[in-house]
Amino acid sequence: MIGRRRRMGFTLVEVLVALVIVALGSAAVLSALTTGADSTARLRERSFAEWVASNRLVEARVGREAPKPGTREGEVEFAGSMWQWREDIGRTPIKGMLQIKVSARPKAAGGERKEWLVTLIGFHGASIAPAPGADAAWDVARRSPP
Repeated sequence: MIGRRRRMGFTLVEVLVALVIVALGSAAVLSALTTGADSTARLRERSFAEWVASNRLVEARVGREAPKPGTREGEVEFAGSMWQWREDIGRTPIKGMLQIKVSARPKAAGGERKEWLVTLIGFHGASIAPAPGADAAWDVARRSPP
């Protein structure tokens, strides 16, 4: 045991292996955080698009007059951003019923067109029974001034 000294500390190879392991672990954590942030942003955008489409659908359904069949497009500001919507109204096999299909997406900058994020379908017509407890006077109700 005379020729052997007691080893103190780590060798350079051990330190390099430890650094590689820490770097790989950090990269995995950063990748997971980035994926989570991207998913949250996409879900937020889809939620806003769904609200835009839902608002258009409600406007078409509660109007005094039945919407006219055809396609309409427009823009609206919602949640601090501009949104595009498209409304396709068509007849159904049931007499007096209309199908209302509303799609929404964020307005693209620079003229590029993104795909529609959400599409909602609703119906309008005399053949739809009112919900139990619904106010029969809804169509004649007036808004009070703010």
